[in-house]
Amino acid sequence: MRIPISVVAAAALALPLAAHAQVLPKVSGGVELSTDESRRGLSWSENQLTASADASAGILGFDASARVAMTRESARHAGADTVFDLEAGRRFGIGALNLRGFVTGHVFTGAARNMDYVEVGGEGNFSFGPLQLNGGAIYAPDQGPIGGDNLYLHAGASVGIPSTPFTVSGSVGRTTGSNDDPRSARLRPTGDYTDWRVGVEHVMGHITLGVDYVGTDIDTHRAVTSPYADLRHAGNRVLGRARLSF
Repeated sequence: MRIPISVVAAAALALPLAAHAQVLPKVSGGVELSTDESRRGLSWSENQLTASADASAGILGFDASARVAMTRESARHAGADTVFDLEAGRRFGIGALNLRGFVTGHVFTGAARNMDYVEVGGEGNFSFGPLQLNGGAIYAPDQGPIGGDNLYLHAGASVGIPSTPFTVSGSVGRTTGSNDDPRSARLRPTGDYTDWRVGVEHVMGHITLGVDYVGTDIDTHRAVTSPYADLRHAGNRVLGRARLSF
C-alpha cells in the first residue's frame, strides 16, 4: 500500500512539534474577588472584601506559582496589607492517584514586624467518576514569626452534579503545634483546633462563582492576651467569591 508523500511529510513535521509541545510549560492564572480571605477557617483580611491574583506554570511534573491577596491591615499579621504566596512543587501520578510535594513561602508587606514564614507539605487526590477525594499534610517548622511550629492535616471531597455546571465540596482540617511565644496565636488563636468548609461552585467558561460556609471549633469568647489571635474573625461565616480564570 502506497502512502502519499504529503501524509509522510505531515507526520514527519508533526512528530518533532509534538515532542516540543510536551516540554512547553503549561501556564494558567486568574483574578478573584471574595468577601473574605479565609484560610483554615481563620480570616486573613479582617472579614472584609478582598481581591487576589495568581499565576502558575508547570513542566515535566514540576510546578511553580505565585499569588497575592489583600489582607486589609490584618491584626493577625501585625497590620500587613498584602500577602504573597510563592510555591514550588513536584507532581507524581500512580494510576488514578495524584500526589504532590511542595514548599510555600508566605511574604507579608506593610506589617509592623517580620511576619514571613515557610511551610512544606504533601497532598494527594483520587478521582472516581465525578467524585474526587483529597487529603494532605502541611508543616511549618519552628519559626519566630509563627511562635513555634505548626502542623495542618486536612481531608475533603468534591463532586460534580451530572448535567449541571455545579460542583459541591466539603473539607475538614486539624491544626496543632507548639507555643513558644504570643505569635503562635496567628495560626492557632487559642491552641489546637478543627476547621471545616462546605461549598458550591458554578462554572461558566472562564468565570467561577462560589459560596462557602466556613467554621471552626474555636471559642471566640475566650479571653486571650495575644494581639495576633483576632478572635473576632475566627468563627463561623458565609463567604462569597467570583473568579475569572485565564
